Amino acid sequence: MRIVIIGGSHAGLAAARHLKKSDPKVDVIIIEKSSVLGYVASSLNLVLEGYIDHLQDSRTATASELLSEGINVMLNSEVVAIDPKRKLVQFKTSTASFVQEDEVAYDGLILAMGSSTFRTEFSEDVEAHITTYKTIAQSRNALANIRSASTVAIIGAGLIGFELAESLSGQQKEVHLIDRMDTLLFRYFDQEIAEILMARFPDNLRIYLNSNVAHTQQDDRGNYSGIVLSNGTQIDADVVIYAVNPRPNVALVEDFLALNLDGTIKTDDYLQTSDPSIYAIGDLVSIPFNHSDSSLYIPLVTNAYRTGIIAATNLLASVNDSPKIPFPKMQRTVVSKLFGYYVSSSGINETEAPYYGFKVDSITKTFHSSAFFSSEENFEVTLKLIYDQESQIIMGGQIITSDRGSLEIINTISTLIQSEATLQQLATMDYFFNPTISFPLHFLNQLAIDALIK
Repeated sequence: MRIVIIGGSHAGLAAARHLKKSDPKVDVIIIEKSSVLGYVASSLNLVLEGYIDHLQDSRTATASELLSEGINVMLNSEVVAIDPKRKLVQFKTSTASFVQEDEVAYDGLILAMGSSTFRTEFSEDVEAHITTYKTIAQSRNALANIRSASTVAIIGAGLIGFELAESLSGQQKEVHLIDRMDTLLFRYFDQEIAEILMARFPDNLRIYLNSNVAHTQQDDRGNYSGIVLSNGTQIDADVVIYAVNPRPNVALVEDFLALNLDGTIKTDDYLQTSDPSIYAIGDLVSIPFNHSDSSLYIPLVTNAYRTGIIAATNLLASVNDSPKIPFPKMQRTVVSKLFGYYVSSSGINETEAPYYGFKVDSITKTFHSSAFFSSEENFEVTLKLIYDQESQIIMGGQIITSDRGSLEIINTISTLIQSEATLQQLATMDYFFNPTISFPLHFLNQLAIDALIK
């Protein structure tokens, strides 16, 4: 049996490795158009902050590692067409000395082409001066532009934009962060958490909400000299970077596979597409969001891995006539480090709840390190729980802290959300106690009790 995977990103690698571990006899082939496998899209930040020296160092696998695992890899190979009737993938391999066209037959096909940063809302003059950094090639260009710039404008005040803004502010550059929304970090954090974070904003970071880039401005010679926002504000930006969630790469299959209204590939609960032999994973698909009937497009690495593993399992199951595994609803659990704080969220936040028709309430409480397990360090953790007003089912949670170890709390909250635990259940949940390690009442018990009293 031969399974072809188009795309050597995180989702493609997860699927390939799970296939080989589950059935070593399966012939697995990855076709990847670049020379890097498992490239981390935020590598630009890692270079700017000194975690790595070169962009190409930020990868999760090499071709030799996969070959040692029995997985065939074709790098610098771009798929040009798929023939679903004959079950053939046509591709073109390019090197410095030659270009070769070939094709490979498949019994099963997994689509993992990932996503790209598409921009359609800008005028032509603005579009010509926008820099993106999704791929390694784009990141190299962005890095060169940033290093020679003194002022950088970032479009998008979500996690992607803020992570880049922090990296750039540490480079002693003037940073302008622009967003069309009226709140920071929309969909991830509410005002209470954002305000704590804002207190740490450096002087060289400026925020513009309810704004967008209208057009560029020119100097006396007609050369580009900056941008003008929709409210008339002029910014003399040397570089303009687009830091908004990307969109799925579906051009290869849009003529023969069903798509959703958001442009993602339509799949069933098992990640099988409208063609029974083809599965779609990673940034190509929307996945069900907890406590709602909606599927959201949330291109996270964690979702890429989970979709890859589940699609691989179900593709083998369809051949072996064994039970399939449905993809579970997600909580959209994220974490980041911003301006000296660790921030994390899971589930629905209070700001976006009305968009889904939910009536929610919340409780926010700051705990000192003494309330946690025995620790000699002095830190605080601010926790927020969002819950349904009527049923009191926990629907979301947020954390901000200077203590990295406390981030694990968000995984507990994610579990509570997925299991549809209530405040009453959390208030009396069984947590350990030892007088030399902890207090009799766990801080999550206390948070739930305070919410019930409220």
